[in-house]
Amino acid sequence: MMNIKERHFKRFTLLDLVMIACLAAIGLAIKPIINPLVHIVSSSLRIPGGSLSGGLLMMWMAITKVIVNKTGSAFIFGLAQGITVMILGFFGSHGVFSIVSYTLPGLSIEILALFLKGSSLFTLCLYCIVANLTGTILVALVIMQLPFIPLMISLIISVLSGMMGGYLADIVLKKMSKYGIVV
Repeated sequence: MMNIKERHFKRFTLLDLVMIACLAAIGLAIKPIINPLVHIVSSSLRIPGGSLSGGLLMMWMAITKVIVNKTGSAFIFGLAQGITVMILGFFGSHGVFSIVSYTLPGLSIEILALFLKGSSLFTLCLYCIVANLTGTILVALVIMQLPFIPLMISLIISVLSGMMGGYLADIVLKKMSKYGIVV
């Protein structure tokens, strides 16, 4: 039986890295599908679309953290997405800041994972909420420079979207387990 330190600080295997890369690619691939639909709603409410769609996109980061279950997996996921977005210059790229805005949500999941264990619905929802809040705060303050009231509305929407993302992540993980994709 491994203790927590041994389990979390093991090196990444090739399979771990391939899983992280595949889930990061899925997260980027669905972004151009989800964002235009979300922006129809968000633009009419004058709120950042990322706070509304973020939970659905952060669910892949939460799934990665649960499947790979090693310290740094969500951080590597965010880093891979940030570098990809910056190099390819799409999906609302913010230049070099994309590395920060994609990586810090992963870091927030890593910090939260130090206090949580397992893959319960509660854990997945918290992962998605914290990651989405981190991304929303970064973009809202640094890029959009939102005033207080729109920022608070964005944060509330971010929490609700994160809860929805966690719920969907739980469903996806159960289906993956049912079909033997993950154990």
